[in-house]
This record gives sequence, C-alpha cells and structure tokens, in this order.
Amino acid sequence: MKKFFALFITLFSVSIILVACGQKNSSVKYYDSAFITDLEKGLENRWALSDSDPENESKDFYTKLDNKELDQISKYTNKKFKNSNLQEHAIAYINTLKKQKATLKYYGSESFDEKWIDATNNRNAEFLSINKIQKIKVADKYKDYLAELMGSGKAQTEENELDKKVNILVKGVNFKAQPKEYVDDTYTDYEAIVKNTTGKDIKNFGIVIKIKDKDDTTVDTQYANTEEWDKGDRVKLKFSTDAEVNKMKITKDYVEFSK
Repeated sequence: MKKFFALFITLFSVSIILVACGQKNSSVKYYDSAFITDLEKGLENRWALSDSDPENESKDFYTKLDNKELDQISKYTNKKFKNSNLQEHAIAYINTLKKQKATLKYYGSESFDEKWIDATNNRNAEFLSINKIQKIKVADKYKDYLAELMGSGKAQTEENELDKKVNILVKGVNFKAQPKEYVDDTYTDYEAIVKNTTGKDIKNFGIVIKIKDKDDTTVDTQYANTEEWDKGDRVKLKFSTDAEVNKMKITKDYVEFSK
C-alpha cells in the first residue's frame, strides 16, 4: 500500500510539472506574423507618402520616408520570433533602414546620392531575403513598387555575392619569391598563380600589395593586374621590389566583370 501511495505521489508530481511546463510554453508569444503585417503596412505608408509629393527631395522628406517604415517595425528588434531565420533578416532590415537614415547627415554633399543609393540597395537586398521566407503582400496599386524593390534587391544580392567571391580570391593570392638571375640583383621578382573562382569572366582586375618589414612598417607598395580573365582560368600575377619583405598585405584595387 505504501509503495502504491509513493508511486501515486510521484506520478502526480510529474503530471503537475508537465502541465506547468505546458502552460509556460503556451504563454510564449511569437511575433513572426505581426512583423510581416507591419512590414507590409510600413511599405505602403512609405509609398503613399512618396506618391503624395513625388518631386520632394528634401532632407526632411527623406527622413519621413524612412520613419514611415521604422515607426511600424523598429519595435521588433527585441521581439521573439519562432523562425530564427526570419528574425535575423528582420533585424538586419531594420538596421539597414537606420543606416539609410544615417546617410542623411551627408545630405547636400557630393557623396550623398551615392551613399543613399548604396544604403537603399542594401535595404532592398535584405527585403528580398525576408520575401523568400514569407511572401510580402501589398495593395494592387503598390505592386509595381514591390516588383521594383525586389528587382533592386536581387541585383544587390548578386553583387554582394560576387564581392564575397572576389574577396576570397584576393585572400588566396600567395606570392612567392623567384630565384635571382644574378646574385647582386637588388630587386626580387614575386609571382603567384591565381585561378578565377568567381564564376564570372573578368574584364579587368587589379590588386594592391603593401610590403611590410619586420617592424610591420609599409616600406613599398606594388600593383599587379590582369585583363580578359575567363572564369576557371589561371593567370600569373607578378611584381618586383627591392624592399625587405617580411610579409604582404594584399587588397583589391579594382575589378570589372565582362558583360
């Protein structure tokens, strides 16, 4: 009897714990759907304001455009999402809006238009990521704006992916010193065999090589470049220097892809 009573108490306790845990879990509120709804509303509010005064290019107007979205979705930075991927891109999208708004401190300068457009393109790329997770729906009168936004986002996403591939390519460049023809030569030739791993044909490509001595001081700057570099092909990049080479810092100078 005592064993039965003890077993009953144990099972009863476990059931209480399970019910409590179930109640706790059921009380968690997720904001995935609410974010999507407010994202759609913010976009429509932005486009409605833009349509109300299409010729307005003032700093105050640009600020209001970004605020139309931020007023709707900035609160989701600290909200809980069931889909962690959606949460990641929701926060990233909010941050791109804030960065776009931050470019307004350059309003009136020669660099403003470029900074605003770059920020817009990055914002649109993040929007595209959200749309892949959950299709965004807007009123019929805004569907052309939505298509334009997604087209810009796709172009920027492709550009970002190419940038990553170029950075990986540059990071993999490994110059090696070549034997000197004469012992008393003051210059040393350096060569690197590099494969075009970007998946695209490159029309023009150049890198900057900063030569560092043992004190990590830049003692020389050299350049290497190539043209008409087909995808998958290997080319030989080379330079010469009479400086002491302890290490090299290699960065992209320019890249132009073939059309």
